[in-house]
Amino acid sequence: MLQRLTALGYLLISLLVTATPVAQAQTYPTQPIKIVVAFPPGGTTDILARVFAKKMSELLNQTVTVDNRTGAGGIIGTEYVARAAPDGQIIMLGTVGTMAVNQSLYKKLPYDVEKDFVPITLLATLPNILLINPALPQKNVKELIAYAKANPGKLTYASAGTGTASYLVGEMFKQEAGVEITHVPYRGSAPALNDLMAGHVSIGFDYLPSGLPFVTGGKLKGLGVTSMTRVKVSPEIPTLNEAGLPGFNLLTWYGMYAPKGTPSEIVNKLQSTMALAAKAPEVIKRMDELAVDVVVDTPAEFTKFHQAEVATWAKFLKDKNIKLEE
Repeated sequence: MLQRLTALGYLLISLLVTATPVAQAQTYPTQPIKIVVAFPPGGTTDILARVFAKKMSELLNQTVTVDNRTGAGGIIGTEYVARAAPDGQIIMLGTVGTMAVNQSLYKKLPYDVEKDFVPITLLATLPNILLINPALPQKNVKELIAYAKANPGKLTYASAGTGTASYLVGEMFKQEAGVEITHVPYRGSAPALNDLMAGHVSIGFDYLPSGLPFVTGGKLKGLGVTSMTRVKVSPEIPTLNEAGLPGFNLLTWYGMYAPKGTPSEIVNKLQSTMALAAKAPEVIKRMDELAVDVVVDTPAEFTKFHQAEVATWAKFLKDKNIKLEE
């Protein structure tokens, strides 16, 4: 009799444990959700996060907010999410820099992106843009390169931080153009753009959604985009490929992640919610305005993409001999 009761007890416990993730997914979310952005407000990562957070709030009937945790090229915010409870209440909009590049760029990180995170979905891809202060006389990429070659080390370029895509574009530009330009890292796009407009730095490489409005507003000049084709919203801006650097092609990507251990049912619910959000007319309109290509895939597909990107950027950094400044 005792053995039967014990066996029954184990069975009930097993059923309860198995049912817990399902129950969590059915009731999730019961509390507000935070999307962590590892950069300041005003940058592209922040803009994308806020567009999706607003629509997700409507679809989930729960508050979804953006939490900006900045510093160290995105490491501070990324570590915060890596250490968060795996319950779906704290997720992260990661970038190619924070989730793929930093793994190889930094000798030691307080987390492992492949062990401490669960990919939810790839969200978007977009090109970067080369910007200069209107006070500079150079009118195109060829003139800028010619000046840089004649004045090595005189020009400075701003990025959203070491390890970010804008930093990588800057380093790739230096190598492809054969010029010496001093890197000035910031804690995100917004402060970098502010200093570029103020003339404290010569040029900047930024993500299209955050940089382009300053070009259309006449506060900065856009000399080229890093995609192989011109962007529809500003077709007058040439690609770097056609402006003097043949073959130059570098896109930035953004994807949602959850802490390792987050139940698959919750991960799938978040993914399906983002997929619905991406189809909303107001989201499509806003993404078109920002020249952003929305790409919502499955957790399995994004996991494969993420792993491939980590390997690709490790090889890229090694081949190009791109290292942190000492």
